[in-house]
Amino acid sequence: MSKLEEQSEELYQKALVAAVASTEGKAKIFTSEELIALGVVGKVEDLMGLVQGLLNDQLIRLLHLDHKVLYALRSRDVAEKLRRLSGDELMVYSHVESSGTNGAWTKNLKIKTGLVQTVINKVIKTLESKTLIKSVKNIKNPTQKSYILSHLDPGEDVRGGPWHTDGELDMEMIGITADMCVRFIESKSWVKGHIKVERHRSISPLPSLSDNPDSGGSAGTKRKRTTDTDDIEDLHLKHGQRSHVKIETQIAHPPGYDNYPTVQSVLAFVQQTGFLKTSASLTQEDIQGLLDVLALDGRIEKVGVSGYRTVKGIKGATDAMKNGYTGGSVADAGEEGEGTGLTQTPCGRCPVYNLCQEGGPVNPQNCEYYELWLKA
Repeated sequence: MSKLEEQSEELYQKALVAAVASTEGKAKIFTSEELIALGVVGKVEDLMGLVQGLLNDQLIRLLHLDHKVLYALRSRDVAEKLRRLSGDELMVYSHVESSGTNGAWTKNLKIKTGLVQTVINKVIKTLESKTLIKSVKNIKNPTQKSYILSHLDPGEDVRGGPWHTDGELDMEMIGITADMCVRFIESKSWVKGHIKVERHRSISPLPSLSDNPDSGGSAGTKRKRTTDTDDIEDLHLKHGQRSHVKIETQIAHPPGYDNYPTVQSVLAFVQQTGFLKTSASLTQEDIQGLLDVLALDGRIEKVGVSGYRTVKGIKGATDAMKNGYTGGSVADAGEEGEGTGLTQTPCGRCPVYNLCQEGGPVNPQNCEYYELWLKA
């Protein structure tokens, strides 16, 4: 091995170590100044001789950016395969390599190389068999085949981001993720509690004796009515004793509460669960887009500067108010109770009345029950 070859090998080894230690990894791009700083040679003229040797061995490739020449390393395995390629195969590979994670279309390869389609197809088949390139589906043009280097993952413009699977929008994955986000936000949005709702029941009339098959139709026969639990409750109601049922509800946090879930906390939750293969690549922008859709769907709402909480979070009471039995029967939503003027208004039976005030998370301006009450 000549001195020039020894220096070329030393330059490659030092550049490889520097690339691995960098944030870009083996994909690091070097300038001439950075290669000289590795200490193998001290002049640009000497560097060019070493670079030419590495180019001949396919261990390095040239890039042009802003009128500057840059250098990128190749692995030894890939370089060994490239040295065995024909001129046409190496030309097609170079164009695929330069396309990066965006991929190269077969139509563009034909234009850039000047090769006929039959030759392009043959070359691509050879490069795929040597595991140098692979085909990917482009979401913008699913019918058009694109190719990238085998060790690369397609870019977001090609694969469609974390909400796509095999180049197609995965609605099921989006739905599952959205539901989990809503559950997480709901668990942080409200204080669990219970409220009592007045229960009214009507007294069932006694069956006539003629309806009793054991009575034999005799008017003089007396029958003792069996009193069950519901009858006892009805008798209590008849004598003025009111019955109540407990309904689970969610009570709003006090005004000024600032610990509502944010985009950052929702992202951390999704990444920690690990139920998405692409969760590690999710960004705040991805989660922000999902939360925006949930807000438009009326499932969550913005609170404060950056917080979110679920909409209509008062369980039971919300359904009760919408079904119109706040002054009536839980068993029969359509049955009106007596009540008073106060109890017939939304405020009269609001479970978070004490928290309602101007500027708070619960306030008269955004009370949904007034609109329902006024329309009733």
